[in-house]
Amino acid sequence: MTAPQPINDAAPEAQAGFFINAGTHSGWFTTPDGDIYDIRKLEPREVTDPRSGEVTTIWGGYATARDRANAARDAMLQSEFKRTGTRPAALFAPEARDIPLYVTLRNRPGKGYTDIASFWNAKGRYTILARDLAGKSGLRFGGNVLAWKPSAAAEADAAAPASHASEPDADAARQGAAARARKGRDKAATAEA
Repeated sequence: MTAPQPINDAAPEAQAGFFINAGTHSGWFTTPDGDIYDIRKLEPREVTDPRSGEVTTIWGGYATARDRANAARDAMLQSEFKRTGTRPAALFAPEARDIPLYVTLRNRPGKGYTDIASFWNAKGRYTILARDLAGKSGLRFGGNVLAWKPSAAAEADAAAPASHASEPDADAARQGAAARARKGRDKAATAEA
């Protein structure tokens, strides 16, 4: 499976993405830090919600860093977790059951996504927002990988007044418009065309 090329080399956050193949359920994702992880296979599993008795399908699988230095740090994290069983208190609630390097997609429909997952590696914790594409473009799941924010920080961001938003940069807008106009003139039809 060949991976799609990044859209913009200048913005690493634009490269963060989550892609799972429809046929093999294998895939890869890129964190906002630019680290690429491969998922050998996501496996479906049916689970029952103890509160409601509702049966849902979750998808899970281990991810491995392509970069050897990251893979070594992740291996040390896994080893430490197997030995102690503790998760960083700053990243997890006491009742959390996350496992390092394990992605579990749970169906939680939201605005623009159908499934959500948490991923934890040696660098930190990430949130994966994915959409079940049901085979469109050869993908089973596709989505975004975001840096994890504690719920208190997310609530504070949502409650922040819009007046703190930065003012538009008129000079940058004029420069962008001028660049687009030049680009259009450069593509003018020629006699050879």
